[in-house]
Amino acid sequence: MAGDYPLYYDAVNEKGLGMAGLNFPGNAVYSKVQTGKDNIAQFEFIPWILGQCANVQEARVLLSHINLVDTPFNEKYPVSPLHWILADKEEAITIESVQEGLKIYDNPVGVLTNNPLFPIQMFRLNDYMSLSSESPTNRFSADLKLKPYSRGMGAMGLPGDLSSASR
Repeated sequence: MAGDYPLYYDAVNEKGLGMAGLNFPGNAVYSKVQTGKDNIAQFEFIPWILGQCANVQEARVLLSHINLVDTPFNEKYPVSPLHWILADKEEAITIESVQEGLKIYDNPVGVLTNNPLFPIQMFRLNDYMSLSSESPTNRFSADLKLKPYSRGMGAMGLPGDLSSASR
């Protein structure tokens, strides 16, 4: 809270629509106020969406008229460089205000991290496509009797995987 105003970074409304803002420095670009648009500052964005929408489909309609503006909350709280994930029980989207304008992406994984841009995050999932919930099999050498020595070794390669060595 700043004064009597809530400064949300994540929240869920009573309908089950949730939204989170994640750090996006170097990529977030907000606009000046524009006539004919719903001009919303980044600190207003989460309560503005969650206060009006029951699901992602309703939010998509509001987003078609939005202009995320570069208005700071006050001199103590500058504009936060954020991008957002918005999700309900059916779907998730990612919202990024960048140099090219407002980008809205379907988010089939329902996850968002801080930087980088969402398309890069989706591409980087290729790095992990060999991971498995199953224990790995020895493909290294038929002459060696190699076997998993810990639970979760199918996730080895994922930062913070479940193997003993990563803990």
